[in-house]
Amino acid sequence: MKGQIVYIKGHDKSEEQAKQALDSFQKYGWDVELVKGVTPTTIYERDFDYPDLPNGRLESMRKNEPYKYLIKKSCIFNNLKFYNRVVEENRPMAFIEHDALCCGEPPTSFVGDFLFLAYDTALKQSVFDGRSDLKSYKNSSSLGVNAFPSNYPLRYYKDSIYKGAIMTPGTCAYIVTPRGASKLLNAAKKNGLEQSDFHINSMNVEMSYYYPSPVKYNINLNTSHKL
Repeated sequence: MKGQIVYIKGHDKSEEQAKQALDSFQKYGWDVELVKGVTPTTIYERDFDYPDLPNGRLESMRKNEPYKYLIKKSCIFNNLKFYNRVVEENRPMAFIEHDALCCGEPPTSFVGDFLFLAYDTALKQSVFDGRSDLKSYKNSSSLGVNAFPSNYPLRYYKDSIYKGAIMTPGTCAYIVTPRGASKLLNAAKKNGLEQSDFHINSMNVEMSYYYPSPVKYNINLNTSHKL
């Protein structure tokens, strides 16, 4: 499975974790490479010259938290640039963040839209502290590819067109197919830009996860909130 590990060039901890991620994925046979991510100082907004999704989280940050807005906008640009690559190369590929660690071989085949790779422990991350409904959530899974269950508790909550949709629990590591990448690119163009993990939702793509998860989490550097 071809993939890219996105990191922040010049950020010592990010570069260190990215190297750990690279070593762990290569150990299990993934064909991955390090890719320098977009940051507020390097973002070229004409790459995706779309307005923000009306009433979305990204729009709210633009109005209330302008510095965090540029960080989150950089994150969605990283994902959108990746989707372009998937479409251009016409093959499924893995998007991996610097704080992911591999613990299993890649899925042998996937023909859906979006496949989350760290499902088993995603809701246990500190970012969800205070959400007892998320921390206590459990569901049974079959080996291999599973659809996100209809009772999955992580839902889009802003008052936009996506309200009520199932959301991905972050963008730590996932596979997207050319079909899924095209859907996510078209959604950004049609509906506007949204925070990356809010943009990946069940209104835009068919959402699946792999069990048992071949990816776990390293220490969260919280770089999507502050650099």
